Amino acid sequence: MNSRLPTYLKHGLLTVAISVAVAGCSGQSFPGSQLLGGQQNAYVPPKIKALKPVTASVKTLWQVKTASSVSSVRIHPYVNDVAVYTAAGGTVSAWNKTTGRALWSNPVGELISAGVNGGEGKVYVGTRSGKALALDANTGKILWIAPLGTEVLAVSPSSNGNLAFRTIDGKLVGLDSNTGEQAWVRQQRTPQLSSYGASVPIIVDNGVIAGFDNGKIAAYLLKTGKPIWEVTIATPQGGSELDQIVDVDGRLKPLGNALFTSSVNGRILGANMLNGNVVWSDVLSSYTGADADPKGVYSTDSTGRVWKYGPLNGQKAWDNSDLENRQPTAPTVVAGGSRIVVGDRQGNLHWLDTSNGQIVSRTTGDPAGYQVPVAVSGNTIYAFGRSGMLTAISNQ
Repeated sequence: MNSRLPTYLKHGLLTVAISVAVAGCSGQSFPGSQLLGGQQNAYVPPKIKALKPVTASVKTLWQVKTASSVSSVRIHPYVNDVAVYTAAGGTVSAWNKTTGRALWSNPVGELISAGVNGGEGKVYVGTRSGKALALDANTGKILWIAPLGTEVLAVSPSSNGNLAFRTIDGKLVGLDSNTGEQAWVRQQRTPQLSSYGASVPIIVDNGVIAGFDNGKIAAYLLKTGKPIWEVTIATPQGGSELDQIVDVDGRLKPLGNALFTSSVNGRILGANMLNGNVVWSDVLSSYTGADADPKGVYSTDSTGRVWKYGPLNGQKAWDNSDLENRQPTAPTVVAGGSRIVVGDRQGNLHWLDTSNGQIVSRTTGDPAGYQVPVAVSGNTIYAFGRSGMLTAISNQ
């Protein structure tokens, strides 16, 4: 039977284990290892680094409590030209992107475990019971429901009448976005132990690219599911169960013909999206993935460090340890590439200068913390926290 580490273990015990490994303390027992049949040591939370003061401020435009807590699942906000869409518990909601006014709210009768994503006038979510749903983006009306069999972990956007849902058993399922009819299924092997969550599949031209729990990234034709390429970015190593985790759970970032991402207990890399060939890579354990622009590739690792790499050659430009053990989200490039924004599990949002990695601004959003990166639309940043708090912040 396959086992999934729940979110709090993934972001807590896994972080500690990797921090210990990076520090070279392999002789120490792993805190909390009794949960996996190891030594009976008490779990000692990692020491969180105190924040340095910053003087620059940011402007919060509006803030709303959308619904109940989303702390156990990774729900992303989705933004289009009119609204911001969120999901929490069993409810999908739409909010005016300028004012924060509620546009509609629809309880779908299922516990939502994946989404929100959208396209072609629709928004999409997946449920813990294994259903895929499409709702009208303007009204919230359910347009179709498709049974997928097992819990849904991530949903791609839709394009040209197709989209893909990633399920907990390693499947990537292609559906017709207009009818919900299943077009194809591909599956990768799921290890005995993996972390709870999955990277959001991305659509590039006529293909869909997804990350899997066996350390692989694979590309398929969006309409037929025909394999295009696959690449392994991490392989199980080490003696403990947690050392064997190699999930690709973070953001997949396309840029031109390049793809950037990272994996747990693996590496960060730049690959050619046309054939999957790895152009450069570096050892980095990261469950958050990456964001990138022509000036840099940005990621956060499992110890809380923030990194910048050169997009063409993977050369390290800088790293920042100010957020050590704060479990920062994936960075999001903002302000024309001059800043990146990361959230942390303590409820802070941090702006870092991309030229030197220094934290220049900070605000507090959702006190319950963040586990997904912020979304950006025009001059506004939208941050969706673990308690269901949605915050709009000026990006100017």
